[in-house]
Amino acid sequence: MTQKPRRRPAPKTSKAPKTKRKLVYLHYTQEELDAQYNQRVLNTDLAPYQAHWVSETERARRTLPCHLDVPYGSKPIEKLDIYLPAKKLRKPAPVLFFIRGGAWRLMSKNVAASAAPTYAAEGAIFITPDFGLAPDTPLAEMVRQVRRALAWTWKNIAEFGGDPNRLIVAGHSSGAHLSSMLLADGWRKQAGLPEDAIKGGVLFSGAYDLAPVRLSARNDYLFLKPAAARRLSPHGAIPRRGPPVFVGIAGGDLHEFQRQGRALAEAWRKARNPVEFAEIEGANHFDMADLFADPASILGRTTRQMLKKSAP
Repeated sequence: MTQKPRRRPAPKTSKAPKTKRKLVYLHYTQEELDAQYNQRVLNTDLAPYQAHWVSETERARRTLPCHLDVPYGSKPIEKLDIYLPAKKLRKPAPVLFFIRGGAWRLMSKNVAASAAPTYAAEGAIFITPDFGLAPDTPLAEMVRQVRRALAWTWKNIAEFGGDPNRLIVAGHSSGAHLSSMLLADGWRKQAGLPEDAIKGGVLFSGAYDLAPVRLSARNDYLFLKPAAARRLSPHGAIPRRGPPVFVGIAGGDLHEFQRQGRALAEAWRKARNPVEFAEIEGANHFDMADLFADPASILGRTTRQMLKKSAP
Protein backbone atom coordinates (compact mmCIF):
# COMPACT_ATOMS: atom_id res chain seq x y z
CA MET A 1 0.00 0.00 0.00
CA THR A 2 1.39 3.33 -1.06
CA GLN A 3 1.53 5.84 1.73
CA LYS A 4 0.35 9.38 0.95
CA PRO A 5 3.00 11.95 1.50
CA ARG A 6 2.45 14.07 4.58
CA ARG A 7 1.56 17.68 4.11
CA ARG A 8 3.89 19.99 5.81
CA PRO A 9 2.16 22.65 7.86
CA ALA A 10 2.32 26.08 6.34
CA PRO A 11 4.93 28.24 7.95
CA LYS A 12 3.49 30.57 10.56
CA THR A 13 3.50 34.16 9.45
CA SER A 14 3.75 36.78 12.09
CA LYS A 15 0.79 39.16 11.92
CA ALA A 16 1.54 42.82 12.10
CA PRO A 17 0.31 44.12 15.45
CA LYS A 18 -2.85 46.19 15.22
CA THR A 19 -2.27 49.82 15.98
CA LYS A 20 -4.57 50.81 18.80
CA ARG A 21 -6.43 54.06 18.14
CA LYS A 22 -5.71 56.57 20.85
CA LEU A 23 -9.00 58.27 21.64
CA VAL A 24 -9.02 61.72 23.20
CA TYR A 25 -12.77 62.40 23.31
CA LEU A 26 -15.72 60.05 22.73
CA HIS A 27 -14.71 57.96 19.69
CA TYR A 28 -12.36 60.58 18.20
CA THR A 29 -8.60 60.49 17.87
CA GLN A 30 -6.75 63.78 18.20
CA GLU A 31 -6.66 64.29 14.44
CA GLU A 32 -10.36 63.49 14.13
CA LEU A 33 -11.34 65.79 16.99
CA ASP A 34 -9.30 68.62 15.50
CA ALA A 35 -11.16 68.13 12.22
CA GLN A 36 -14.53 68.16 14.03
CA TYR A 37 -13.80 71.67 15.28
CA ASN A 38 -12.44 73.02 12.00
CA GLN A 39 -15.21 74.25 9.72
CA ARG A 40 -12.80 74.60 6.80
CA VAL A 41 -12.79 70.80 6.54
CA LEU A 42 -16.23 71.13 4.93
CA ASN A 43 -15.82 74.46 3.15
CA THR A 44 -12.38 75.78 2.34
CA ASP A 45 -13.44 78.96 0.49
CA LEU A 46 -15.05 81.42 2.89
CA ALA A 47 -14.29 84.50 0.79
CA PRO A 48 -17.70 84.60 -0.99
CA TYR A 49 -19.54 84.39 2.36
CA GLN A 50 -17.45 87.11 3.97
CA ALA A 51 -17.77 89.40 0.93
CA HIS A 52 -21.55 88.95 1.03
CA TRP A 53 -21.75 89.70 4.76
CA VAL A 54 -19.62 92.83 4.35
CA SER A 55 -21.68 94.14 1.42
CA GLU A 56 -24.98 93.43 3.18
CA THR A 57 -23.78 95.15 6.35
CA GLU A 58 -22.74 98.16 4.29
CA ARG A 59 -26.16 98.15 2.63
CA ALA A 60 -27.86 98.10 6.04
CA ARG A 61 -25.79 101.11 7.08
CA ARG A 62 -26.81 102.99 3.92
CA THR A 63 -30.51 102.18 4.03
CA LEU A 64 -31.41 102.10 7.73
CA PRO A 65 -31.19 104.77 10.41
CA CYS A 66 -28.31 103.59 12.60
CA HIS A 67 -26.00 104.55 15.43
CA LEU A 68 -22.53 103.10 14.93
CA ASP A 69 -19.69 102.59 17.40
CA VAL A 70 -21.78 103.32 20.47
CA PRO A 71 -19.60 102.65 23.55
CA TYR A 72 -20.90 100.07 26.03
CA GLY A 73 -17.68 99.91 28.08
CA SER A 74 -14.38 101.67 28.62
CA LYS A 75 -12.16 99.65 26.25
CA PRO A 76 -11.74 100.80 22.62
CA ILE A 77 -13.20 97.53 21.29
CA GLU A 78 -16.29 97.78 23.51
CA LYS A 79 -18.65 99.33 21.00
CA LEU A 80 -21.91 98.24 19.41
CA ASP A 81 -24.01 99.18 16.39
CA ILE A 82 -27.74 99.93 16.60
CA TYR A 83 -29.97 99.61 13.51
CA LEU A 84 -33.44 101.11 13.64
CA PRO A 85 -36.51 100.42 11.50
CA ALA A 86 -36.81 102.69 8.45
CA LYS A 87 -40.29 103.77 9.50
CA LYS A 88 -40.65 106.11 12.44
CA LEU A 89 -41.44 104.19 15.62
CA ARG A 90 -44.90 104.83 17.04
CA LYS A 91 -44.30 102.70 20.12
CA PRO A 92 -41.27 101.08 21.80
CA ALA A 93 -39.80 98.43 19.51
CA PRO A 94 -38.65 94.89 20.28
CA VAL A 95 -34.87 94.46 20.38
CA LEU A 96 -32.78 91.73 18.74
CA PHE A 97 -29.24 91.44 20.14
CA PHE A 98 -27.12 89.39 17.70
CA ILE A 99 -23.60 87.99 18.16
CA ARG A 100 -21.82 86.88 14.98
CA GLY A 101 -19.51 83.88 14.68
CA GLY A 102 -15.81 83.74 13.90
CA ALA A 103 -14.34 80.94 16.03
CA TRP A 104 -13.80 83.43 18.91
CA ARG A 105 -10.88 84.93 16.97
CA LEU A 106 -12.14 86.36 13.64
CA MET A 107 -14.43 89.00 12.16
CA SER A 108 -16.15 92.03 13.67
CA LYS A 109 -19.48 93.81 13.76
CA ASN A 110 -18.59 95.18 10.30
CA VAL A 111 -19.73 91.82 8.88
CA ALA A 112 -22.53 91.18 11.38
CA ALA A 113 -25.54 93.19 10.22
CA SER A 114 -26.61 91.40 7.05
CA ALA A 115 -29.82 90.41 8.86
CA ALA A 116 -30.58 93.92 10.17
CA PRO A 117 -32.90 94.90 7.26
CA THR A 118 -34.93 91.71 7.72
CA TYR A 119 -35.79 92.47 11.33
CA ALA A 120 -35.98 96.25 10.91
CA ALA A 121 -38.73 95.54 8.36
CA GLU A 122 -40.58 93.76 11.19
CA GLY A 123 -40.32 96.87 13.35
CA ALA A 124 -37.45 95.59 15.52
CA ILE A 125 -34.21 97.24 16.57
CA PHE A 126 -31.13 95.20 15.63
CA ILE A 127 -27.98 95.43 17.77
CA THR A 128 -24.61 93.77 17.27
CA PRO A 129 -21.55 94.26 19.50
CA ASP A 130 -17.81 94.08 19.06
CA PHE A 131 -15.62 92.39 21.66
CA GLY A 132 -12.04 91.26 22.06
CA LEU A 133 -10.78 88.25 20.14
CA ALA A 134 -8.47 85.34 20.91
CA PRO A 135 -5.62 84.89 21.44
CA ASP A 136 -5.21 88.42 22.85
CA THR A 137 -8.50 88.33 24.76
CA PRO A 138 -9.32 85.34 27.01
CA LEU A 139 -12.69 83.73 26.43
CA ALA A 140 -13.78 84.62 29.97
CA GLU A 141 -13.28 88.29 29.09
CA MET A 142 -15.29 87.89 25.87
CA VAL A 143 -18.18 86.53 27.95
CA ARG A 144 -17.88 89.48 30.34
CA GLN A 145 -17.86 91.90 27.40
CA VAL A 146 -20.99 90.56 25.69
CA ARG A 147 -22.75 90.52 29.07
CA ARG A 148 -21.68 94.12 29.57
CA ALA A 149 -23.02 94.98 26.10
CA LEU A 150 -26.35 93.30 26.82
CA ALA A 151 -26.66 95.04 30.19
CA TRP A 152 -25.93 98.38 28.50
CA THR A 153 -28.60 97.59 25.91
CA TRP A 154 -31.24 96.75 28.51
CA LYS A 155 -30.51 99.94 30.47
CA ASN A 156 -30.21 102.35 27.51
CA ILE A 157 -32.19 101.10 24.53
CA ALA A 158 -35.28 103.08 25.52
CA GLU A 159 -33.37 106.22 24.48
CA PHE A 160 -33.29 104.82 20.93
CA GLY A 161 -36.96 103.83 20.88
CA GLY A 162 -36.53 100.25 22.05
CA ASP A 163 -38.46 98.31 24.66
CA PRO A 164 -36.03 96.73 27.16
CA ASN A 165 -38.76 94.32 28.17
CA ARG A 166 -38.84 92.81 24.68
CA LEU A 167 -35.20 91.75 24.36
CA ILE A 168 -34.25 88.66 22.32
CA VAL A 169 -30.71 87.31 21.91
CA ALA A 170 -29.39 85.39 18.90
CA GLY A 171 -26.03 83.99 17.87
CA HIS A 172 -24.27 81.98 15.18
CA SER A 173 -21.37 79.54 15.68
CA SER A 174 -19.05 80.92 18.39
CA GLY A 175 -21.58 83.73 18.74
CA ALA A 176 -24.17 81.09 19.63
CA HIS A 177 -21.91 79.97 22.47
CA LEU A 178 -21.55 83.56 23.71
CA SER A 179 -25.32 84.03 23.44
CA SER A 180 -25.86 80.86 25.46
CA MET A 181 -23.72 82.44 28.19
CA LEU A 182 -26.09 85.43 28.16
CA LEU A 183 -28.96 83.03 28.78
CA ALA A 184 -27.07 81.21 31.54
CA ASP A 185 -27.70 81.99 35.20
CA GLY A 186 -25.35 83.66 37.64
CA TRP A 187 -24.66 87.14 36.28
CA ARG A 188 -27.81 89.22 35.70
CA LYS A 189 -28.42 90.32 39.30
CA GLN A 190 -24.84 91.53 39.66
CA ALA A 191 -25.20 93.45 36.38
CA GLY A 192 -28.36 95.16 37.65
CA LEU A 193 -30.74 93.25 35.38
CA PRO A 194 -33.90 91.36 36.26
CA GLU A 195 -33.62 87.60 35.88
CA ASP A 196 -36.18 87.70 33.05
CA ALA A 197 -34.41 90.47 31.13
CA ILE A 198 -34.02 88.15 28.11
CA LYS A 199 -37.34 87.07 26.63
CA GLY A 200 -36.00 84.48 24.17
CA GLY A 201 -32.98 83.06 22.41
CA VAL A 202 -32.17 81.83 18.89
CA LEU A 203 -28.93 79.80 18.79
CA PHE A 204 -27.63 78.11 15.67
CA SER A 205 -24.61 76.00 14.72
CA GLY A 206 -22.81 76.58 18.00
CA ALA A 207 -20.40 74.65 20.22
CA TYR A 208 -21.62 75.07 23.79
CA ASP A 209 -19.78 72.46 25.85
CA LEU A 210 -16.15 73.57 25.83
CA ALA A 211 -14.70 70.31 27.17
CA PRO A 212 -14.04 68.86 23.68
CA VAL A 213 -13.12 72.30 22.33
CA ARG A 214 -10.37 72.48 24.96
CA LEU A 215 -9.03 69.13 23.77
CA SER A 216 -9.03 70.19 20.12
CA ALA A 217 -6.59 72.32 18.14
CA ARG A 218 -8.73 75.36 18.94
CA ASN A 219 -7.13 75.40 22.36
CA ASP A 220 -3.90 76.47 20.67
CA TYR A 221 -5.38 79.98 20.79
CA LEU A 222 -8.09 79.71 23.49
CA PHE A 223 -5.73 78.37 26.20
CA LEU A 224 -8.62 76.90 28.20
CA LYS A 225 -7.94 74.91 31.35
CA PRO A 226 -10.46 72.27 32.52
CA ALA A 227 -12.05 74.47 35.20
CA ALA A 228 -12.43 77.39 32.77
CA ALA A 229 -13.95 75.14 30.12
CA ARG A 230 -16.59 74.02 32.65
CA ARG A 231 -17.23 77.54 33.94
CA LEU A 232 -17.60 78.98 30.43
CA SER A 233 -20.06 76.31 29.27
CA PRO A 234 -23.75 77.05 29.87
CA HIS A 235 -24.73 73.50 30.90
CA GLY A 236 -23.93 74.06 34.56
CA ALA A 237 -25.97 77.27 34.72
CA ILE A 238 -29.21 76.50 32.90
CA PRO A 239 -31.89 78.73 34.47
CA ARG A 240 -34.86 77.08 36.16
CA ARG A 241 -37.27 79.54 34.60
CA GLY A 242 -35.52 80.26 31.34
CA PRO A 243 -37.11 81.93 28.33
CA PRO A 244 -38.09 80.07 25.15
CA VAL A 245 -35.04 79.02 23.15
CA PHE A 246 -34.68 77.77 19.58
CA VAL A 247 -31.60 75.65 18.85
CA GLY A 248 -30.77 75.03 15.19
CA ILE A 249 -28.12 72.95 13.46
CA ALA A 250 -27.29 72.62 9.78
CA GLY A 251 -27.59 69.29 8.01
CA GLY A 252 -24.08 70.06 6.73
CA ASP A 253 -22.65 70.97 10.13
CA LEU A 254 -19.81 68.84 11.45
CA HIS A 255 -21.02 65.93 13.61
CA GLU A 256 -19.70 67.50 16.81
CA PHE A 257 -21.59 70.72 16.17
CA GLN A 258 -24.73 68.71 15.54
CA ARG A 259 -24.22 66.74 18.76
CA GLN A 260 -23.57 69.95 20.66
CA GLY A 261 -26.82 71.52 19.44
CA ARG A 262 -28.87 68.45 20.37
CA ALA A 263 -27.21 68.28 23.80
CA LEU A 264 -27.95 71.92 24.61
CA ALA A 265 -31.57 71.58 23.52
CA GLU A 266 -31.89 68.50 25.73
CA ALA A 267 -30.31 70.30 28.70
CA TRP A 268 -32.77 73.19 28.26
CA ARG A 269 -35.64 70.69 28.05
CA LYS A 270 -34.52 68.77 31.14
CA ALA A 271 -34.62 72.03 33.08
CA ARG A 272 -38.29 72.23 31.99
CA ASN A 273 -37.69 75.33 29.91
CA PRO A 274 -39.46 75.81 26.56
CA VAL A 275 -37.22 74.78 23.67
CA GLU A 276 -37.51 74.01 19.98
CA PHE A 277 -34.89 72.15 17.99
CA ALA A 278 -34.46 71.83 14.23
CA GLU A 279 -31.94 70.39 11.80
CA ILE A 280 -31.93 72.41 8.58
CA GLU A 281 -31.24 70.10 5.69
CA GLY A 282 -29.33 71.33 2.67
CA ALA A 283 -27.49 74.01 4.62
CA ASN A 284 -23.86 74.13 5.71
CA HIS A 285 -22.40 75.91 8.72
CA PHE A 286 -21.92 79.23 6.92
CA ASP A 287 -25.27 79.14 5.13
CA MET A 288 -26.91 79.44 8.54
CA ALA A 289 -25.91 83.12 8.83
CA ASP A 290 -27.63 83.78 5.49
CA LEU A 291 -30.72 81.82 6.52
CA PHE A 292 -30.94 83.98 9.65
CA ALA A 293 -31.33 86.95 7.29
CA ASP A 294 -34.00 85.17 5.22
CA PRO A 295 -37.49 85.93 6.61
CA ALA A 296 -38.90 82.81 4.91
CA SER A 297 -36.40 80.36 6.44
CA ILE A 298 -37.12 78.52 9.68
CA LEU A 299 -34.50 80.70 11.41
CA GLY A 300 -36.08 83.88 10.08
CA ARG A 301 -39.63 82.76 10.87
CA THR A 302 -38.75 81.60 14.37
CA THR A 303 -36.92 84.83 15.23
CA ARG A 304 -39.75 86.99 13.89
CA GLN A 305 -42.31 85.01 15.87
CA MET A 306 -40.22 85.28 19.03
CA LEU A 307 -40.00 89.06 18.61
CA LYS A 308 -43.78 89.27 18.20
CA LYS A 309 -44.46 87.01 21.19
CA SER A 310 -42.26 89.19 23.38
CA ALA A 311 -45.03 91.80 23.32
CA PRO A 312 -46.77 92.18 26.70
